[in-house]
Amino acid sequence: MAEQRTVAVIGGGVIGVSCALMLAREGHLVTVIEEGRIGHGCSWGNGAQYTAGSSFPMAHPGVLWRALRWLADTEGPVRLAPRELPRTFPWLVRFLRTGRRDAWESAYAALHALHAPCAELYRDMLGDIEWKRVFRPNGALHVWRGVSPGALDGVVDGLRAAHGVAFERLNAEELRGLEPGLARDYQRGIFFPGGGHVTSPLALVESLMGRAAALGVAIRTARVLAIEPGLDGVTLQTNTGRHRCDIVVIAAGIASRDLARSLGISLSLASERGYHVTMPGISRVISRPVTDAASAFVATPLEEGLRIVGIAEFDAPDAPRNPKQSNKLQACARAMLPDIPISHVTDWMGVRPSTPDSLPIIGPHPKHAAILFATGHGHMGISGAPMTAAIVCDLVAGHAPSLSCAPYRVR
Repeated sequence: MAEQRTVAVIGGGVIGVSCALMLAREGHLVTVIEEGRIGHGCSWGNGAQYTAGSSFPMAHPGVLWRALRWLADTEGPVRLAPRELPRTFPWLVRFLRTGRRDAWESAYAALHALHAPCAELYRDMLGDIEWKRVFRPNGALHVWRGVSPGALDGVVDGLRAAHGVAFERLNAEELRGLEPGLARDYQRGIFFPGGGHVTSPLALVESLMGRAAALGVAIRTARVLAIEPGLDGVTLQTNTGRHRCDIVVIAAGIASRDLARSLGISLSLASERGYHVTMPGISRVISRPVTDAASAFVATPLEEGLRIVGIAEFDAPDAPRNPKQSNKLQACARAMLPDIPISHVTDWMGVRPSTPDSLPIIGPHPKHAAILFATGHGHMGISGAPMTAAIVCDLVAGHAPSLSCAPYRVR
């Protein structure tokens, strides 16, 4: 058992709550500071899937030409607001550098190491009964309309195989056997038996928070205005008063960018806004997450209905929601699953904290060891949360993490 510390975790999403639970299990006195409701930020609206080796960095060899095609397509999955270009430009340069073969392969290896144990770690965090209630380990499916694999597919297969990722390539008939509701023009796919999804992202966060609360984790509803490191701890200035702690963990999503800036750090985080639409009552049309690889959207069956997520919209976090993006996702749903009856649709927009290399930022402030970052998980918060929490626990205890945090260092 580590020496007991008082720890404040800023952020009540899946990353922050996972950190809080693991820290409490180690005997620390933990408070989660969240401005809104626990689990109701970006974690609430995600695609609900977890991956074990199927996700690669967004940047890949040849990504420049693909990105240009997407940006030129007004109906495509990527949009860059002109007003956001000055702030996003340095991020985009780093993004393109990650597309170099060596950088891309290194980033994938680091992502795989972070994600591979997620299902096992969640089972340990939640216990068997709760894990079985929330998790659906039915695998995940990626599908394509084109018959021929792309130029990079062989390299991708080789990297997955080298890291022990189980996958199976499927033809059109095999696709239909696995998911009969898919459109007939899908010609091939890849099935990942080690993946799956949760029945509700909110249920996952609430289950984690319930376990944390049973161990004494407190919740403080407040907005952190400033972080003041001192010789014997850290003081947080909030809109409801001061909060003192030995260590602070910044897991505040895109708001981590502003908190870091106030501490003299310029995190390479972009405001990548994602959208979803959910169609109640028709979740059983598929049995697992299905990703249309060419259009970069995902359909997932949830308790509340069929959810379609996608869109990478680079714009200010507080810019008005663009209703056209939700319309695009409904069109994607009809194209993937042509027989679904769409009568009622709810939509949502949230801000993903995205890094140019798709690797989260996990580790201490370069000058203040009592300030830790756990942010920048982009599209993959569910997959990355448990191992992120394990790294944070080791850092709080003063141990070398079991998984080196060098690839995820503050940058």
